[in-house]
Amino acid sequence: MSVTTKPTSKASTILSGRSTDDRGLRDRPRRAGQLALAGLLIAGSAVASAVLINRAGDTQQVLAARSSIAKGHTIARGDLVTKDVAGITDTFNINAAASLVGTTAVVDLVPGQVLTASMVSKTPSPGRGESIVGLNLDPSRVPSAGLDPGDTVAVIAVTGGDVGASSEEIDAPPVLASNARVFDVQGSATEGGGVLVTLVVQDSAAARIAAYSTAQRIAIVETASDPDGDASP
Repeated sequence: MSVTTKPTSKASTILSGRSTDDRGLRDRPRRAGQLALAGLLIAGSAVASAVLINRAGDTQQVLAARSSIAKGHTIARGDLVTKDVAGITDTFNINAAASLVGTTAVVDLVPGQVLTASMVSKTPSPGRGESIVGLNLDPSRVPSAGLDPGDTVAVIAVTGGDVGASSEEIDAPPVLASNARVFDVQGSATEGGGVLVTLVVQDSAAARIAAYSTAQRIAIVETASDPDGDASP
């Protein structure tokens, strides 16, 4: 008498007395890979969060303009607000408000603009005994590297380009102001056209400089600043 056994419909393994589908065993490597990926994502998020926290820690509270401040305005405490920034140098921290009050803005400031050392001057413009004079200069008579507010320049009387100019006028041109201070610049020597330069000069030199400027007979040369800081004639 023969006995016929019926094949099982799927492979099974007897574990702890129970039948286990081998597909579960095949799924384990895939689940392990998913768990590893999840771990990497969590670790990456932790690193990104740490970077953001570190960057936030680099911010500092500095002083900024509360509202629009015109060039030449004397800064008061009410003109200032604090602002959190990062990556800006030469700023004034919140403890420097006293040293900033009383300085003069050398550029126009917009609301919320962070103040830096180059934007203000401790010397009022114009100060006592000083005048402000504007020049419209040919680009060849201005340093091609450009000028910035606060720079010190010498104002030179040059010839008008006449054929009959004497050698004395060329070899020893008159110096109209040896320590003038740049207050504002519009345009540049590399852009073409005239360069508008506003200078702070001594009262005694202002009229003469204006007259030479009208005759188109002025050039300016950037010089080292005078320790005394006055716009000497």
